[in-house]
Amino acid sequence: MLQDVSKPGSTGVDIFTMVVLRRRFEAIIGEMINALFKSGRSGVLNTAMDFSCSLTDARFQSISLAQGLPVHVGAIDLIPRAVAAKFGRDIHPGDCFVNNSGYLGNTHCADFTVCAPVFVDSEIAFYVIARAHLGDMGFPTPTTYGPRSRDVYEEGLMLPCVRIQKDYADVPEVIDICKANIRVPEQFYGDYLAVLAAVRTGEARLKVLCAKYGAATVRTFVDEFQNYAERMACQAISTLPKGRVSKEMLYDSETELYPEGIPIRATIEVDPEEELVIVDLTENIDNLPLGINMTESTTIAACMTAVLNILGPDVPRCTGSFRRVKLLMREGAAIGKPRFPAATSAATTNLCHALIPHLQSMFAMLRGDLGTAYGTIGMPGSCAVVSGEDARGQGRSFVNQLIMGYWGGPALSGHDGWLTYGSGASQGILWQSSVEVVEQQQPIIIEKLEVREDSGGAGQWEGAPGADCIIRPRSGAVRFMVNSASREHPPQGAHGGRAAAPMRISRRDASGNDTELPISVDTTLRPGERLVSEGCGGGGYGDPLDRDPWAVVASLKAGRISRHRATEIYGVVFGHEGEEVTIDGPATVARRAQLRRRGVLA
Repeated sequence: MLQDVSKPGSTGVDIFTMVVLRRRFEAIIGEMINALFKSGRSGVLNTAMDFSCSLTDARFQSISLAQGLPVHVGAIDLIPRAVAAKFGRDIHPGDCFVNNSGYLGNTHCADFTVCAPVFVDSEIAFYVIARAHLGDMGFPTPTTYGPRSRDVYEEGLMLPCVRIQKDYADVPEVIDICKANIRVPEQFYGDYLAVLAAVRTGEARLKVLCAKYGAATVRTFVDEFQNYAERMACQAISTLPKGRVSKEMLYDSETELYPEGIPIRATIEVDPEEELVIVDLTENIDNLPLGINMTESTTIAACMTAVLNILGPDVPRCTGSFRRVKLLMREGAAIGKPRFPAATSAATTNLCHALIPHLQSMFAMLRGDLGTAYGTIGMPGSCAVVSGEDARGQGRSFVNQLIMGYWGGPALSGHDGWLTYGSGASQGILWQSSVEVVEQQQPIIIEKLEVREDSGGAGQWEGAPGADCIIRPRSGAVRFMVNSASREHPPQGAHGGRAAAPMRISRRDASGNDTELPISVDTTLRPGERLVSEGCGGGGYGDPLDRDPWAVVASLKAGRISRHRATEIYGVVFGHEGEEVTIDGPATVARRAQLRRRGVLA
């Protein structure tokens, strides 16, 4: 519900109509999402929902971003801006444009982003956008991430903001180029039609909306909604403590340039009087000879996501609220705006996964009830891109991204970590793929998928655990590619909370012997062999000895922690009464003794 924080004479649309139009826009985006979800061909779309839909007005103001993946929609306005900059007046009804270039406002090359103009009264009134992570984008290897790519030329097919439809009909040459470069052309074309259905659904619904309420009223709503969002952001920032903090973290390195870890640096300044948050990323290192460099889109989205998480759920995620965040970044930086031809195919994961909680943790330095610990950084082995030939389908080729056991939410003041959080880039929006559907779509068997004990960071508020997962080929060889992390530098805690367990990925041979795999996994398994994935959890928040003992009991009974952790870290000893686990008298004595040794109790 819109809160009445308007100023006298600030709106030309009554509050009732404002609320109705806001919900209508959200419903339009919801219809776009359903169109794509119900018709997507690849599993990463029709089971994991790794896509987002959004829209902007003709002045590139985003309206509702709450229903998409944060990394997808946090800078979605860059897409129509690229269309307008490239095509100018050569944009017509029935046009549609596709863009997967990290240098023209896209997130990374695997995110196939389609944008169509919406004409009302012979003028562009809106742009509708659908962005979908495809299972294959013509990489040299069957994946959509290339963390070891040295430059953009090693990252597959590039579509630098080109027209893919004219007069509501496909431009056949563009479709032919895509099919010729993608290993699963029919899967690609089905996914393309699903993305197209989303934007055409949005276009049709927006025209109906403008016809019902009048284009002028709708335009006024969009402007006033931005002003409302900005006022809400100002109100939230005014309650924050004034301060300036700088912090550096390390990310697991695969380059000898940074053998101890890749540094991620940020400075945050909060000015409640000016109602402004400044995020300075200019001190970050130059572009790396790796595919993990962030794009302009993912850098902006990461910063907006982190800051808006602090401002709270009542602040709308749109252009208006983003006005109160000033972002400083530089070109040619690994975290910033890349300089061509730096590789960026893993720009939505890796460093992006680390930057969002890094910024959130910095707010915890300003005040004890703000911010979060660190969540999952990198993809676990259960989120591999799998490929090969399926004997069940007469040897047909398959490529798909799995999304399973993608957990590990960070703890924060007052709350344990969210189990299905995934990462800062997805924040629970990605669905967990069904084991049964995954086994039907690919010739693999999921032998194990369960909570990984003691993987979340201990704390007064505990980080969510990761997953233990074991996958094996059903019959023929299957190639697994993963861009993981969190080995040497697992997700850290905040305010005395402990770090999460490191992420591990191993190859188990037919004799049961495990060989640990590197951060960037590229391995082919044959029948009898297995991929063993041990996902990291999220970091803890606050001193573990301040945790409610009965919350420790609940975590033990849920299988999240072991008795060893309960006793050695939380200071709680358990006794048995029938089948119930309870805290006995000596447990309280032992816990208080630990607190006295630390000087917490007299």
